[in-house]
Amino acid sequence: MSYYSSSSRSSSRNAECKVYVGDLGEGAAKGEIERAFEYYGPLRSVWVARNPPGFAFVEYEDARDAEDAVKGMDGK
Repeated sequence: MSYYSSSSRSSSRNAECKVYVGDLGEGAAKGEIERAFEYYGPLRSVWVARNPPGFAFVEYEDARDAEDAVKGMDGK
């Protein structure tokens, strides 16, 4: 999987808390993603793409948690 977080200071705080999750299989389950990412902090939302499949967005309440998730989950 691949991850990145949008952390541009010119963007809204909402964008700073969002993490892109890529390279997911077609059967990626929202609950599985939630369990993996909630370790890094409280989640606002998880959205999993279905058409086309293979990616998701995880949104945290705090931008620092998003950054921790990117560092902790990169390459897993």
